[in-house]
Amino acid sequence: MATMNEFERRRRERRMRERRRKKRIRAAIILIAFVCAVILIVILCMSKCSSNKPAEPVQLGGDGTSETTLSPQDGGTPTAAPIVNPMSIPPASENNDLMDIIEDSGQEKRCYLTFDDGPTENITPQILDTLRRYNVKATFFEIGSLIQTNPSMARRVYEEGHLIANHSDGHNYAKLYVSTDTFMNEVNECYEAIKDVTGEAEPFKLVRFPGGGFNSSADSYAPVKQECKDALAEYGFYYCDWNALNGDAEGKTKDADELLDYLIDSIDGQDNIVVLMHDAAAKQATADALGSIIEYLRGEGYTFHRLDDIEYRTSTGKTSLDEDSDSDSSYDEDSDYDSDYDEDSDENYDEDYDSDFDEDSDNSSNSGSPQNQTTAPIPSGGSSGGSTGPIIIQ
Repeated sequence: MATMNEFERRRRERRMRERRRKKRIRAAIILIAFVCAVILIVILCMSKCSSNKPAEPVQLGGDGTSETTLSPQDGGTPTAAPIVNPMSIPPASENNDLMDIIEDSGQEKRCYLTFDDGPTENITPQILDTLRRYNVKATFFEIGSLIQTNPSMARRVYEEGHLIANHSDGHNYAKLYVSTDTFMNEVNECYEAIKDVTGEAEPFKLVRFPGGGFNSSADSYAPVKQECKDALAEYGFYYCDWNALNGDAEGKTKDADELLDYLIDSIDGQDNIVVLMHDAAAKQATADALGSIIEYLRGEGYTFHRLDDIEYRTSTGKTSLDEDSDSDSSYDEDSDYDSDYDEDSDENYDEDYDSDFDEDSDNSSNSGSPQNQTTAPIPSGGSSGGSTGPIIIQ
């Protein structure tokens, strides 16, 4: 039988074991709490450092940014905000020839890819996919009536960060170049279509003349075009031709390799290039060649920009082109102007441009005959070209 002393000894041992167990539990809890506190402090420090780190500026492709972007298979459409660049360029009232301004800007090795005659259902998506894959921004000179026909495609152009510019409402030379009034009415119609699809109250006022604005004796519409340049300046619009092209509307049909070779020849060592290409329904070769064109130009040291992204740093005092001296030298009948285009033939127009675009049906939907419309003058504004577009009076 256990004595009283033995009973007390066993009770003390049980108490000691219980105290040791509780000490180990407290030590474990303290250690876990300490580790959690350290982890939390590290996470807070990393979060603070990340929030204080200056954001990387949004760059256009080819100037050091990563080329890893969403591929078409990733799904979804990026909603990149349009470039906001308060260009320190001359206002349109002083000089509205954007090619002249670019050449006089003091920039180095800049490329402005431009696509005319869209948007289209088959070619535009391919061009956009390639531009997104290479992280390149471009300018799309779109036809107003086609914007209205394909608003979702035009909206995708805008939402993926590209510039939508004005290429008239109908692209029918015989109707467009009757007078400055008919021309400005179509510019206004296209401008309103751009406003509708982008939601911008004041899109950048930029026009490209269908067929180019070159002052050449080979172009029967050249005299009207020169008058239209003054009208564009009055309403605050810039216009832009090109000094390089892939030849997708010149001579015989070319494959992707031939388009690249044509472009290389047309660059001819120029430091800043505005490249003419076409976004028309029949221009599959242009979509096929675009990737190799971007790779070549990037390899030559060019960076890619929209036409509203101009670093105008210096000026030589030149404010406008001398139309007389440059009339024939800047115009190449075999390259700069579409030699296959018969200005009086709708059939040839369909072949060289958008074969899905019916000029007569789309133009007939416009309010009134262009010849019977006039444009009411309004004051021009700053570098973006004023606060309102031309006003059509029926």
